[in-house]
Amino acid sequence: MNPDPAESVFVSHDPETGEYSATFDPDAIDASIAVVEATAAIRREDPERHAPLFEVVDPDALDRLCSHGDDADTLVEFTYLRHRVRVRADGHISVIPLADD
Repeated sequence: MNPDPAESVFVSHDPETGEYSATFDPDAIDASIAVVEATAAIRREDPERHAPLFEVVDPDALDRLCSHGDDADTLVEFTYLRHRVRVRADGHISVIPLADD
């Protein structure tokens, strides 16, 4: 896979909805790495400071489900770092901050 995943994940923000969108090439980077890099970019933090992704989802299973980049119907949804994360197999990630309680 790509040796520098940070350069392979592109994040944008919709200020009206508060939603972040990220894209990655599923043929070049694993979905689990893309999620970690996207949330790091959104939070402006080093990914090593985050809780491990495996505490909320099996990274290997996520990667296998998203390994066929042309299948937009495959969707994995979970909560990570107080964000609702939706990963599609076609390389789209939606990240929505959860409201503070």
